[in-house]
Amino acid sequence: MPKITIDGKTLEVAKGTSVLEAAQLLGVYIPRYCYHPKLSVSGNCRMCLVEVEKAPKLLTACSTEAADGMVVRTDSDKVKTARRDVLEFLLINHPLDCPICDQAGECGLQDYYMDYSRAKSRFAAEDKVRRQKRRVLGPHLVLDNERCILCTRCVRFCSEVTKTSELDVMERADHSYIDLKEGRSLDNNYTLNIADICPVGAWTSRDFRFKSRVWFLKKAPVACLGCATGCLAEAHHNENVIYRLLPRPNAETNTWLCDRGRMTYKAVQAGDRLAKGVIKNGLIDLEPALREAATRIDEAKAAVGVLGSPWLSVEDNAALALLAAGMKTANFCFDFKFETGIADGILVNKDPSPNAAGAARVKAVRGGLELQAFAAKVASGEIKTVLAEARAAGLIKDALKTSGARLITFATNKGDIPAGAYATLPYASYFETAGTFVNYQGFERRLEPVVAAPEGVKPFWAVVNKLGAYSGVLLRLDSADDAMRGLEKK
Repeated sequence: MPKITIDGKTLEVAKGTSVLEAAQLLGVYIPRYCYHPKLSVSGNCRMCLVEVEKAPKLLTACSTEAADGMVVRTDSDKVKTARRDVLEFLLINHPLDCPICDQAGECGLQDYYMDYSRAKSRFAAEDKVRRQKRRVLGPHLVLDNERCILCTRCVRFCSEVTKTSELDVMERADHSYIDLKEGRSLDNNYTLNIADICPVGAWTSRDFRFKSRVWFLKKAPVACLGCATGCLAEAHHNENVIYRLLPRPNAETNTWLCDRGRMTYKAVQAGDRLAKGVIKNGLIDLEPALREAATRIDEAKAAVGVLGSPWLSVEDNAALALLAAGMKTANFCFDFKFETGIADGILVNKDPSPNAAGAARVKAVRGGLELQAFAAKVASGEIKTVLAEARAAGLIKDALKTSGARLITFATNKGDIPAGAYATLPYASYFETAGTFVNYQGFERRLEPVVAAPEGVKPFWAVVNKLGAYSGVLLRLDSADDAMRGLEKK
């Protein structure tokens, strides 16, 4: 294994390690634009130039392999001069867009200019090269060619990660620019990652554009609940509004985040968000809705069926299990079997639900019917009233249609309510309440509230607790953890 010395610090590294990667292991930061740890090495931005002893010229740290006995300087006068020259070159034709650019506050050009240059431009503003601005490319992105520094991260991402190759560098020399290949559109399911990896403001998100300055945003760890992959993510929010989701890179599941997963936060602030109950398509306050639902449950007595959900947290499924036990019904189900595995070779899972594995944990303790058997009882009329989360009710829609069983659902948004539902009770989303989810690999994702729920909207377990009280079943749940403790006691 080669030994390399960087700024007086010596380290033994694995063969094939680049100088830039070795520097990172030593805690020495080398600026870069084109380099990205999950993309091929390009070495075209020249920002990572370093001085290597006995080398006739400065070398790019990202593409130079560490060799035994190599001595590297990242802070010599030659290196500092080169960085200033590179920045001047990159900024010569860069527009003065900082006051309106979405990248402001997390821009590599701004940061490196302050750290390594602060040189006054020698180029007249009227001589700057003008390029196309505000080009809408695809459903999620806007491209500003004038801001682009041709790092080619976007081109390599489309070529190497999504393997769709929509982008390329057109023309040559100072006429070069990024553009779509002829006849192509930028509509793969991972396009917003391009905005993430762009080191300047060339690629911006249409969804986030001009919504908030990044320095106002607070960051909270979350998990994507768009499918069973359970990608780790980060919610950026301010004043009880979520503005965007970004990936939280980790070795277990994801470096990137799919576009569909990024948009899951929109349901929290959607126009159809439920803050009241729904009885036969009419809005009603939560307490009367709970009493009406409880009355219909009491009418059915032992013919009530309780269906858990792979879209609910472990704790909320556990609360439903306790409710079923309190009602003394044998008709309950927490069995959801989906084909799992990465469907697109990147992140999207064949299983569209985020917590089938978590529901299986409840089933392992409480037992219950398999989904097919539960649906058969509904279809036969043995179960006359079904209590279910809205999306889970869709798994037995044919049985419900056949039998005409009364359906009482829980939903966060009006658009999720199944056709023919008798009553719907609102509950807080998982951006607004705590919960545990288990992805298809068995990794737990513990979620904490990011924003507050609409006034009067309670966590799922609290709604179940109150519904049980109106039905004469005292669950005594004061928190999500109480649902778990109650389950374990059984």
